[in-house]
Amino acid sequence: MKKNLKHIVVAFDGNEESKRAVEYGATLKKAFPEAELTVVHVLFDKVEQRIMGNASAPGFVPAAGFYVDPVQTHPVVEVEQPEIQMVNNTPSAVESSVQNAESNTLRLLSECQVKGKFEILEGHAPDSVCEYAARTAADLIVVGNSAKSGLEKFFLGSTSSSIAKNAPCSVFIAK
Repeated sequence: MKKNLKHIVVAFDGNEESKRAVEYGATLKKAFPEAELTVVHVLFDKVEQRIMGNASAPGFVPAAGFYVDPVQTHPVVEVEQPEIQMVNNTPSAVESSVQNAESNTLRLLSECQVKGKFEILEGHAPDSVCEYAARTAADLIVVGNSAKSGLEKFFLGSTSSSIAKNAPCSVFIAK
């Protein structure tokens, strides 16, 4: 019996592995033309760091947001920092990242001759992708194989393995 896919979610972060995932997602979309294809890009939830505490306290380093014992420091001249340009309350670097991810995704889908949606998610990538898949009743999540080194994988785990472990549906890891 052939499983009919209704919704395919592809996780895309811009690296080569995730581009391959988009290509596999496009191939699956061709095999299941009635399926909805959604490519998701996750923004890490810490877009902007905010200073906490009394910025005028001796030893407080405003740019870093932490306290350093004044006895342990040397005089430092504060350098003017350019203001971060905001676009609709979003830092321009983030806006640029989103636009790049979206244009790369749409270009890849166009090259594969399939149509799909592009969604921005926020938070921790594995959690956000799994929550999105559950919320939208996805049948399959396609992710790229992690590009992390052995030690990084050991200490942090890979995004793809975390998604595979926690997903509410089947997961395809593109290599």
